[in-house]
Amino acid sequence: MEEFRKALMNGTPQSLYRSYLLGHDIWYFREHLKCTDHAFQYDRMKNLMSERLNIHPNNIAIVGSAKLGFSITPKDDKCFSPFADKSDLDIAIVSSEIFRSSWTAFLELAEKGYLPSYKSVTSNIFRRFVSLKKPDHRSEFFREWNGLVEPCKKDLQVLFSITHDINYRIYESWEAVEYYHCQGIQKLKKMIEDGEND
Repeated sequence: MEEFRKALMNGTPQSLYRSYLLGHDIWYFREHLKCTDHAFQYDRMKNLMSERLNIHPNNIAIVGSAKLGFSITPKDDKCFSPFADKSDLDIAIVSSEIFRSSWTAFLELAEKGYLPSYKSVTSNIFRRFVSLKKPDHRSEFFREWNGLVEPCKKDLQVLFSITHDINYRIYESWEAVEYYHCQGIQKLKKMIEDGEND
C-alpha cells in the first residue's frame, strides 16, 4: 500500500493504472487464497469464466481491492481500506455486445417504470459501462445473464474456493476501463493532496 501511495503522488494516472491494475499479480489469489501458483490459477479462473459466459479470457479481469489488497475508491470511508470478508470481488468484462444489450435492457426497464436507480445507471452508461451485481429479473436479458453467472459462481466456489460476492462490471471497450480507473486515480490523488494541505 505504501508503495502505491508513493507512486500515486509521483506518477500519472495512466502509469499507475497500467502498473498496478493490469497484469496477473492478483492479491486475492496470492495472499487471500495463498496460491503458490497464483498467476496460473488466475488464468484457470479466467478460462473457466470464458467458457461459462462466452467471453474471451483476455476480456476478463479482476480489479479493485481484490487486485491490490486494498481499495482505491476515492471516498473517505473506502480509500485504502483493506479487502475484507464483506468485500466484493470486482470483475471487469470487456464486451461491446453485452454492454449494448444491457443498455437496451435498462432502457426497456426504465420505459416500464422499473428503474429506481435510473440516475446511477445512466451515469455509468455515459462512462461506457454497466454494473450487473444485482440485475433486475423482470428483464429477459438479465434473466439470461443470471442463468449464466449463477452456475459460474458455484463453479468458482467449488474449484477455487471463491466465496465472496461478485460484482460484474461490463465495459464497452478497454479504453473505457482505462478511462474509468484513471479518473478514479486522479480523484484519489487530489483527495490525498487536499487532505495533506488541510
